[in-house]
Amino acid sequence: MRSRLVFRSILSRSFSNHRFAAEFSDLFHHLSKSPSDPRTLRYIDSMLANTHLLDSTTSSLLVLRLLSHSKKLVRAKTVLANLTKKSTIPIPFLYSLVFQCLLPCSPIKDVELVWNEVVGELQCNHFNASDFVLHLCRRGRNAAEIEVVFRRVSFSKSRLSLRGYVALIGSLCGVENPNPFLAREVLREMEEKGFEADEFTYFALFRSFCRLGYVSEADSVLRNLIERRNYEVDSLIFANFFYGLCKSGKLREARKLFDKIVKKDHNLEKNLVPVLRPGRRVIFQLNSLARVSEVMAFEAYFLSLCSTGRVEEAERLLKDNTWKKAAMQNCVYRSFVEALFNADRSKDAIEFFEAERKKGHVYIGDIAIAVVVGLCKMGRVDDGILLLCKIVDDGFVPTACVWNQVLKSLWEEERLHEGKDLFDRMRSGRLNVSARPDASTYSIMIHGLLQKGETDAAISLLHEMVREKVPVNVHLYSTVAQNLYQHGRIEESHSFLNLMVENGSLVSYAAWEAFIDSMTTGSKIKDLPKF
Repeated sequence: MRSRLVFRSILSRSFSNHRFAAEFSDLFHHLSKSPSDPRTLRYIDSMLANTHLLDSTTSSLLVLRLLSHSKKLVRAKTVLANLTKKSTIPIPFLYSLVFQCLLPCSPIKDVELVWNEVVGELQCNHFNASDFVLHLCRRGRNAAEIEVVFRRVSFSKSRLSLRGYVALIGSLCGVENPNPFLAREVLREMEEKGFEADEFTYFALFRSFCRLGYVSEADSVLRNLIERRNYEVDSLIFANFFYGLCKSGKLREARKLFDKIVKKDHNLEKNLVPVLRPGRRVIFQLNSLARVSEVMAFEAYFLSLCSTGRVEEAERLLKDNTWKKAAMQNCVYRSFVEALFNADRSKDAIEFFEAERKKGHVYIGDIAIAVVVGLCKMGRVDDGILLLCKIVDDGFVPTACVWNQVLKSLWEEERLHEGKDLFDRMRSGRLNVSARPDASTYSIMIHGLLQKGETDAAISLLHEMVREKVPVNVHLYSTVAQNLYQHGRIEESHSFLNLMVENGSLVSYAAWEAFIDSMTTGSKIKDLPKF
């Protein structure tokens, strides 16, 4: 009786997209109690026949999810076939509907069969699992989703293309949520499948282990790289290994490596590949030390100490090498200032800056910016603005990145009028051309406006970003959509969801489902892929 009333109400009135999806959900709730109820199934088929009710991408996806969860795959394929005909949804997302929604646990060969059955003779029927992996790695950084895809392919005894394996390794070794252990597993499977990894793939794995402080694992990869590929070691190898040693707390070993480079025999043969002995770090056996100058070694070692929070060691190293300062890059001083601020030594950072400014032998602008940013982060935004104005008067031209930190601090201190005024000056070009708003500027403003309840103003800025061709990432879209949903503006929220799918912001069905679940439960959105 309930299902009959629901169906009649849908046919007798004009429904919004979200109301249609809700009524459809009611039918499936009834169906869950009586899975084979012929009357309910007839009502569902009648609703699906009214394709105008599925014009909204979001409504179609919600219905598709219900059909898949209820194991009504024939009907689900019909809905998916209609979606492919709209030509508004990216092919990778359509493929993910088969891969992650219709057949979430099936072997890859079954996925390919259903995909080809749905798309028929369309051009996209050549799209496959390897293409989907490439898409995820290029457009998304959700390591958990990428891992699930790889496990699925591996478990299915399937094989990716060479490009697919390389993209997987590169993505897993990226800066966001790196997982070099899984990347190493992918590399092994790749080579077992008959593919050979190039030196860049091995270097990406080496660097990722170093960035996480897994020195022994990095050493093992480096040994493989040199023994099997005669890799010509350059300064990047030493810089990354310095970082790994400092990150893992092996400071005595890092100092030993630095001393070895500084005291090296300059008559070493540059291209001689050593015979590596087991039981000793590869980095200490290399004959390519002559390629790394003392200044390069100092910078790599010093920057590693600063970026891993080893401020005292960096300070001692800087004092020990004062005679070499004239040859140092600004990044050395800037990193030291940042490290001092991170160690809650703001007074020392400012004193160091003032001392270097009086000496006048280095370009002071970049160092001043580190001080400005540090002051803003610790809540001293007025001091930061004062210093910024001073260096501007001296001829320094701050970019949007610098003003963004000031803008963020003004919002955090609830100085809304000043924040909006700064944004207007950036937008109008009254500061300078290089300070025009970038994606981060808009993001700070939109998040701030949403927190203050100015939703329409935030949406207006988002539309302005699109008009000005400023990249909009998925987090910004999702924040606006979730805000609309929480304030009862469901239809507008669904419009943003449609846009996120159709413009590729949501790269897959799994990303869409995670967002839908977080939006409807009000939980924090996590691990969504980014541009």
